[in-house]
Amino acid sequence: MAFQLWYTNYFVDIASDKVVDPKTLDGISELGDVSANGDLSAWHVKSQLHEDDFKRHLNQLLSKQTEINPDDVTVTKGINGGPLSML
Repeated sequence: MAFQLWYTNYFVDIASDKVVDPKTLDGISELGDVSANGDLSAWHVKSQLHEDDFKRHLNQLLSKQTEINPDDVTVTKGINGGPLSML
């Protein structure tokens, strides 16, 4: 069995008319694996960052590269995942 890393699921809800495709942001891959819904107002990120670090880095990316106000962004921490998460 290959070594698999643990991650945390983060759900990012954006309550702004100025949404962007997260995959177009420089540095977004450093947060983890990112996917978005069809209208780009909700993102799912599998990340190895601690919650405070994740929020800080996300706010920096949004502030520097978009017109989205960080106050319009809600981050919800989901269930941790990894190789033994189903046991």
